[in-house]
Amino acid sequence: MYKDSLEYIIDKTRGMDVECLFISNKRILTRFANSYIHQNVSVEETELSIRVVIDSKTGKVTVNQFSKDVLDSAIERAIAMAKIAPPDPEYFGLPSPITVETKKKEYKEISPEVLAQKVKDFIDATGNLNASGALEVNNITMVIVNSNGISLEDNLSMVSLESVVQDNDSSGYVYTMEKDLEDIDFVSLANIASYKARKGRNPIELSPGYYTVILEPQAVGTLISFLGLMGFGAKQFEEKRSFLVGKLGEKITSDLISIWDYPSHPKTISFLFDFEGLPRKDVALIDKGVAKNLVYDFKYAKKAGRESTGNSLPQPNTDGPLPFNLTLLPGDSSLEEMITSTKRGILITRFHYTNIVDPIKTIITGMTRDGTFLIEDGEVMTPVKNMRFTQSILEALNSVELIGKDIFRAGEHFIFPTLVPALKIDRFQFTGVTR
Repeated sequence: MYKDSLEYIIDKTRGMDVECLFISNKRILTRFANSYIHQNVSVEETELSIRVVIDSKTGKVTVNQFSKDVLDSAIERAIAMAKIAPPDPEYFGLPSPITVETKKKEYKEISPEVLAQKVKDFIDATGNLNASGALEVNNITMVIVNSNGISLEDNLSMVSLESVVQDNDSSGYVYTMEKDLEDIDFVSLANIASYKARKGRNPIELSPGYYTVILEPQAVGTLISFLGLMGFGAKQFEEKRSFLVGKLGEKITSDLISIWDYPSHPKTISFLFDFEGLPRKDVALIDKGVAKNLVYDFKYAKKAGRESTGNSLPQPNTDGPLPFNLTLLPGDSSLEEMITSTKRGILITRFHYTNIVDPIKTIITGMTRDGTFLIEDGEVMTPVKNMRFTQSILEALNSVELIGKDIFRAGEHFIFPTLVPALKIDRFQFTGVTR
């Protein structure tokens, strides 16, 4: 039905620059708290955005109903808005088609009973501890059609489990995301969270200061995701809001660090095209410590005399292009090797309540949570009370000693999942402790 609606709009607005963006999400969510399932939600959310450009002036209307009367009204409103909007002197038209090899994938229908059983398996494996969290399935379809001939459809599935398992004053955390429900090992995840919760009893307090840290993938995902927001986009760079201004081609991190926007990575979950209908491309952002590239949408690629890398958000937007599939390339160390190589340090499961302090210096602040432990003489010893950190991400990445060989989808992400390994960092600043 939605394809007919999009074609109807294009036919109705011939002679204008028009783009139709349709997104549908069939979402199933099972929540649990105090080791009991308390909610199951199943909903299909649909949205159709109509963007009309007349004499470089843009009008945009979004609807979630698709009758002819609703579409006619939306078209009229978009045209009316375009006529009175200020012109964009940097409007370069709409993109033309570039071949994108899409293959429609069939969704697997998952019943609430199946999700409930998986959650029960997880809860049962935590024993007498208190488990809370959510198991979520998202089946997303995106269709984009424009008046220049772009006509594309793609879909993807994401299944994620997030849980905190508590044992009085301590807690353990797990997060995983897969393309298929059957790829999640619920019992193993429950065992990991339960082990941390039990081991975290009676934590000690450490003084603020600089420590060697081993960051598990969820904590690394926070660093890489926030770095992705701070300056890899061409608009940020042009407006001098990027930490990369004056640094492209220079070494900015340890030689061990390579960060890509990596839509073709086998573990990536991503559409094959961006929100303008242009193909996603692999982009080396940092290569062996050297700042290499930015990401572009159609507009900023035209301004720079380059090709789009397929990083457009829905247009128009104030953010400009952003990396969608940030990936920190793995190294050759296991988590166990990182721990045994550490004389004294802190093992961190994840960060919480993280905020940007200074985007140019890449400084963020936040707290450890759900599994923080002191390492002494190569062994994980005493649980540690949660600590506040204030740290430059680039400085941290300059102090990396070891990189994990296994790569995971992190829970901290802003568009699509971030792929990261564990990291051992020689120098990481903590500025406070919890009471």
